[in-house]
Amino acid sequence: MLHNGTVVQTLTRFAAIVSSGLAPARRRLRLTIGTHLALALAVIGAVVFVGQSIATRTSRTAMEAVRSMELEYEPRARRAATIIEKLTAYDRSVAEYLETQRSADDHLISAARAELDSAVASYYEGPEADTGAPPDLRRQLMGHESRGRELADGAAQRAQWLQKRRMLLEGVNRRIASAGGTGLLIANNQVLARRSLAELATAISALREAETTDALERAEQSMRAALQANQAELARSPGSAWLELVWDDFRAASHLRASIERFDAGSEAARRQFLEEGSVLMIAAQTQLQEPARASLAAAAQRAASAAAGAQHTLTKTGVTVTAGLLLVSVLLALSITLPVRRLTAVTRRLAAGRRDVRARRGGLAELDELAESFNAMADQIATVESELRGQQAQLERHVAERTRQLHHLAHHDPLTQLPNRRHLSTELAAALARAAQSGRRTALLFVDLDNFKSINDTLGHTFGDHVLKGIGDRLQQAAGPRAFIARLGGDEFTVLLEDAGSEEQLGKRVGALLEALQQPLAVHGRVLSTSASIGASLYPDHARDADALLRAADVALFRAKDLGRNRFALYSPELYDAAAYHFRMEQSLRRAVEAGELLLLYQPQVALHTLEAVGVEALLRWRKPDGRLATAAEFIHIAEKTGLMRELTSWVLRSATSTVTAWRTLGWHQACVAINVSAPQFFETDFVDKVAKALEVTGVPPQALELELTETVMQTGPATITALRRLRELGVAIALDDFGIGYSSLTSLEQLPITRVKLDRTLVGGIDSSPRSAAIARSVIALCHGLGLQVVAEGVERPGQLEFLSQCGPVSVQGFLLGRPVEMELARKEADQAAARARELLAPAHASGAARPSERSSLVFVAAPRRVTPR
Repeated sequence: MLHNGTVVQTLTRFAAIVSSGLAPARRRLRLTIGTHLALALAVIGAVVFVGQSIATRTSRTAMEAVRSMELEYEPRARRAATIIEKLTAYDRSVAEYLETQRSADDHLISAARAELDSAVASYYEGPEADTGAPPDLRRQLMGHESRGRELADGAAQRAQWLQKRRMLLEGVNRRIASAGGTGLLIANNQVLARRSLAELATAISALREAETTDALERAEQSMRAALQANQAELARSPGSAWLELVWDDFRAASHLRASIERFDAGSEAARRQFLEEGSVLMIAAQTQLQEPARASLAAAAQRAASAAAGAQHTLTKTGVTVTAGLLLVSVLLALSITLPVRRLTAVTRRLAAGRRDVRARRGGLAELDELAESFNAMADQIATVESELRGQQAQLERHVAERTRQLHHLAHHDPLTQLPNRRHLSTELAAALARAAQSGRRTALLFVDLDNFKSINDTLGHTFGDHVLKGIGDRLQQAAGPRAFIARLGGDEFTVLLEDAGSEEQLGKRVGALLEALQQPLAVHGRVLSTSASIGASLYPDHARDADALLRAADVALFRAKDLGRNRFALYSPELYDAAAYHFRMEQSLRRAVEAGELLLLYQPQVALHTLEAVGVEALLRWRKPDGRLATAAEFIHIAEKTGLMRELTSWVLRSATSTVTAWRTLGWHQACVAINVSAPQFFETDFVDKVAKALEVTGVPPQALELELTETVMQTGPATITALRRLRELGVAIALDDFGIGYSSLTSLEQLPITRVKLDRTLVGGIDSSPRSAAIARSVIALCHGLGLQVVAEGVERPGQLEFLSQCGPVSVQGFLLGRPVEMELARKEADQAAARARELLAPAHASGAARPSERSSLVFVAAPRRVTPR
């Protein structure tokens, strides 16, 4: 498309040509040839007048088109361009403010928004406003401005939250220090502070220095645990008011941290949506505002060109008519007029045929000489205009070619790192495999995935993460060499294509060099980062013979490298694919099993050794496979936890177990009780207690007939957990601390948690009949639980020696294959009675021999839990 100024200049020169061509004709009317030519001259004058009128009208049309271009269409196009420019400036100012969050940038946003509003108002409401402009686009622009303001306000709010959280933590730190948390100085010697205050000082120091999300959560848990563990002592000194202030500030700081994390989780998506919306609006402004204005401008230029062509055509007809009239008037004038007119006609035809170098020969009558001169001037102007048009056309073609090249580059390269993208990789990989098939050489495909890259984005921001990705891409190109093909698939995933990879040993050395290069410190914007990556590799033709299979093999190997602990290299093998396929099949089979009702509950009895009676059963989850085999929970529970099925399974177990207890009591087993295991995800649901209450209400089971077994890791999760446990105890539901004796086994939880029973893990019970130390530990733990008023159940009792030892430890219930196995609900009562009978039978010799009962006094052995160190 020609520039607006060029079009105006061209049409102006063309109008001058038409005017100069008409001037000789006007002067011809003032000449007289003789009275005998008066009539002919009158006719000729009339012809000339008509031609002049037609030419004048066409010229006026051309000039009107030129004026419309200058006064209407060209300003409209400029105003549309201004909207696009101001929209770009506004989006850039909002993005820069979100990165820097400086108050000066907030003023820039307001200024950019005002300029954008002015540009939009000028286009839609000015004196030369476009009445046909789409109103929806204006509303979208105004909505876009509001969303930008909301993003900026949200960023400012986050900064206020962060400052307030620092002030709260500083206040807690000052209170702990003022209470003696940093120790006392006596005679220039430091005296250690009380243990409770020292623990609080250590915890608040770790909380203030933590930066990552995981570190903050662990530091808050440590602080909360320290406050809970020392609450009674701190309430005495420095006092309950001091302790309440510390609790209030700590909870407020935790709430602000959660608010900041929620804001950060959604802000990046909102920012990307804002920038994408800005790009869409720019395209819409170009399409709906700028391009229609330019199209109108081009149409006006076309009208002007058509009018000028009409004037030229009219002028040519007038000249021919005048020439014919002169031939008829006088033979005398024929020789002096005919030949010049013919020459002029001939050059006109050659000019019309495309010969721009032809010129009319001067001479003859003055009128004809001036006409030839005007024709030559017109030919010169036409040649000049066409030359300019050809230059503009060549420039346009160059722009189109350059834009085509840019689009091709964008279609095949990653816009961030400028590395080839997935499409380019597919093309290059197919070509590389074809070359490898002809040459018989091995080709390797590497999948490179950065380790813990999400923490960089979460801590330093996605913009910083983009710079890290650029640096990693450059480092991969340097380390892999010029013959390697590097591509970015997306996120923090890269691929390296190595032709002529050699043997597996040679490939291992090359990949080792890549890993070593990626471990080198990376400097990004003044920060030095330590990075690492996991790499999975596959070889052609060893592992696959087509591109898709080779990609899948490398991906499977990458997962193996991550399972090995990250910063590792793994080469594909069929076993890796089989393992991944097995995991996928197990997941799908488990989902089908849930839908088809293939899961069932078995019930294992529990026997009280002090009464030798069955006191209840534990519900155990099983999966009936298509071949009839019963799979234990250990075979599939980890898959259920990874795929999100655990909550659904726990809800099903709760409903089934309570319904079964109802059926047992209806059939006459009035003392039937059941214990079920509750998963952490299910317990952490806000409506879990309500679900338990609803299940008891629907089935009619008394609360004391239900016991929930929770692991120690679920118990030690904060005030919300304590609140839920107390609500369950208020309902009357029993709470058992399951698997006690493994993990940290915090004795503090036995004293603080609202539980009714402790279940000793089989690992704690396993050696009590063979190891004096195991026996002493088990006896001490049981005595401690009894001292706290807690019931005890020992799991995994499988030998008579274990049973005999536990019978001497006071009121203890046991559960294990020695007395009873898990059975279906129809056989549960019979199995429970038989388990009690087996216990009486096995313990009868010991009772008959007068075995001593356990001593009322037991020495307590306290095991200190290992200190958890929060990594920085």
